[in-house]
Amino acid sequence: MHPAWSVAEYDRALLRAALAEGDRCWDPEANLLQVEAPYNPIHTRIKGGLAHPTRNSLQYALLLLERGGAGDDERAHDVILRIAELQDRSTDSPTYGIWGYYAEEPAAKMEPADWNWADFLGIHLLLVHARHGDRLPPAVLRELLESVRHAAASIVRRNVPMTYTNVAVMGTFVTLAAGRLLDDEALFVYGKDRMVRLCEAIDNTGSFTEFNSPAYWGVVLQTLTLIREHVRDEEVLELNDRLHDRLWLHFLARWHPPTRQLSGPMARCYSNDLGVPPFLVKAVRGVLGTPEIGPVGGEMSIGVHACVDYRMPDWVLPRLLELDREREHQELFVEGPSPETGTTWLDAVTTLGSVNHQDTWLQRRPLFGHWVRPDGSAGHLHIHLVKDDGAEDFDFASGVLSTVQSGPHVAWLTGFACPAGDRHHHLDMIEPGDTFRARSLRLVVDAIGAPPVAETSAVDGGADLDLGTARLGFRLAGGGFGGRTPTVRLVPLADGVRIEVVLFESATPVELDWATLGDAFAGGSLSLVPAGAEQDGKPAPAPEVDTSGDCAEVRWTTPRGHRLTLLGGRSVVSREEHAALYGATLDGAAVPSPRLSESRLVP
Repeated sequence: MHPAWSVAEYDRALLRAALAEGDRCWDPEANLLQVEAPYNPIHTRIKGGLAHPTRNSLQYALLLLERGGAGDDERAHDVILRIAELQDRSTDSPTYGIWGYYAEEPAAKMEPADWNWADFLGIHLLLVHARHGDRLPPAVLRELLESVRHAAASIVRRNVPMTYTNVAVMGTFVTLAAGRLLDDEALFVYGKDRMVRLCEAIDNTGSFTEFNSPAYWGVVLQTLTLIREHVRDEEVLELNDRLHDRLWLHFLARWHPPTRQLSGPMARCYSNDLGVPPFLVKAVRGVLGTPEIGPVGGEMSIGVHACVDYRMPDWVLPRLLELDREREHQELFVEGPSPETGTTWLDAVTTLGSVNHQDTWLQRRPLFGHWVRPDGSAGHLHIHLVKDDGAEDFDFASGVLSTVQSGPHVAWLTGFACPAGDRHHHLDMIEPGDTFRARSLRLVVDAIGAPPVAETSAVDGGADLDLGTARLGFRLAGGGFGGRTPTVRLVPLADGVRIEVVLFESATPVELDWATLGDAFAGGSLSLVPAGAEQDGKPAPAPEVDTSGDCAEVRWTTPRGHRLTLLGGRSVVSREEHAALYGATLDGAAVPSPRLSESRLVP
């Protein structure tokens, strides 16, 4: 434990920060918080302006009860009753048991509704009861129990696949805890069976389908902690302990102590800088430091961490603090006809991770890493596919990125799929026969923290960036897009440098039709190595791209002498066809795809 760190004082600081914001946003006429709605391209029609959020308001009620000051309980009770009014309690409704994001927009009016709100709000209702249920007036308690009952029933009705990791875990806690709270044995048995099914799903590969997600790792850690704290069942708790250990093992596999960041690849990610979030601060008892708690911007979740007793297993600490040697970690994430496997390289300066095959939705990090900058801070490398629709740049979800990696060296191939999403990977599909508007499509390599470049400039086939402590080497070996040849340019950023592979660009937006393009791919190589590494030997050969039939093939011998081959689709085909066309070898053999653990959660 950090000598100056106290869990009690940290919890008080979290509560103070959240409650200060909640008090500022309180709307006494609505009995809810009122905030500036953030832009959200999916689920809600509310893209901005003032609105009354349901989840944030319920979290505020919990935190008011934690503070227990003058008038706090009464305000919390008003929120709970208002939240109860906003729940869809009609069993015949398609949105039964859930809430809209905002009071202004019932779930039935969303496009589409977010059924996860039964899980998220269910957890906070159960926390209110677990910590303050004995203080609730009868009418408030009655409505809280009814909300829990309907939320749990919605979760059972939906019965998500156990591969939807974070929601699968949340719904397991809600149904277990609600079953005990409501004295509903059938509901508890469902939750207990779901816990077994969840662990069996993880046992299929030994790892997590929603792999290495900084945000959802925290959600799962929080929920497993709540199961430990609030569910009394010996068999459930035994499985929960094993799953908790597996979660930490998964985290540490790609944790890079020199930068104190998670490397890639990541199934889902909201921020490239992990920082030290409250759940990690508390779990490791301050040994990674305690960042200053800044403005929380209408969010209440930071205060909820004060209500959760996070812990790490004893064996975690040494691996958290020190990288004992440079190493390569490979891990099977998803089994099946088209398995997903990750490779991550970690050394004293750099870390680089990739997944063999993934879409390019904005929450993906299929090729991602960090390096230690000269001042000791972390720079990061983010590869994504960007579309300019004539109004703005955004991550284009219709892309496909395939890789094969050896050490800090990656061969890559990017293409496009149809049907596939525009901004979201399945909610706004571009179907066969559809046209879509674009001004440009670019594969982008953002080196955030790199020394600046003076101006945008074309580069022939690639770029080498001196990062001070590290070197980034990037090569475009070949490709095509509707008869055009992709080009490469360097672009200055306010906080680093961007390498762009321009697949398509027009002075004005045009309507593109996938069916008319023919070739739509690019391939090459990328390396992220410490400064001075591998410079004494002969220069590595440049990567090559060949095309044959439906496939493009990247071939490259890395500076360490390893032969990489990568095969993928060259034209716009379905995601399933892209996955079937994917192939890779390392030194002429199949790439290893080991399990994270051979130990089974369910014996």
